[in-house]
Amino acid sequence: MRLTPSTVLLAAVAGTAGLAGFLAHRHGSEARPAEALDVSRFDFALKDIDGQTRRVSEWDGKVLVINFWATWCAPCREEIPEFVRLQREFAAEGVQFLGVAVDRLEAVRRFVSAVPVNYPVLIGDEDGNISRRYGNDLGALPFTVVVDRAGRIAATRHGIFPPAEVSTALRKLL
Repeated sequence: MRLTPSTVLLAAVAGTAGLAGFLAHRHGSEARPAEALDVSRFDFALKDIDGQTRRVSEWDGKVLVINFWATWCAPCREEIPEFVRLQREFAAEGVQFLGVAVDRLEAVRRFVSAVPVNYPVLIGDEDGNISRRYGNDLGALPFTVVVDRAGRIAATRHGIFPPAEVSTALRKLL
């Protein structure tokens, strides 16, 4: 395998996120409630897996669940099928899940063809700037943010977000 600057950068990001994810899992990972955050969602734009630029503001007015993940992250792969189920369960109530894959486009396309995802998947945030602005101070994956209809961050979670806790967080915002 030929080492290119982008390969080295991706390996560094993967290693850092993996270590952060391990530490988050090892030291417990409770969802942080809105009182601890008091922050509004900021707008960002990334390309989806079809190459279309999407802005997070497209989903203003919905309860938004933004999940930062990667195909090489085992806990990320574990929680995605539950997010697919929860998207189906809560869609009619105005809930929108959004995946932000911190990964290579080809790897993400292979993953979503094997594990169909029923919500938009964007590609990017390799440097972690977006997830950091949403509160990912550890740089961990997975990292999930719940945003209320008014655009305020209601909760964040380092590590796996158990489905029952996601459901509870969503029901509070409906």
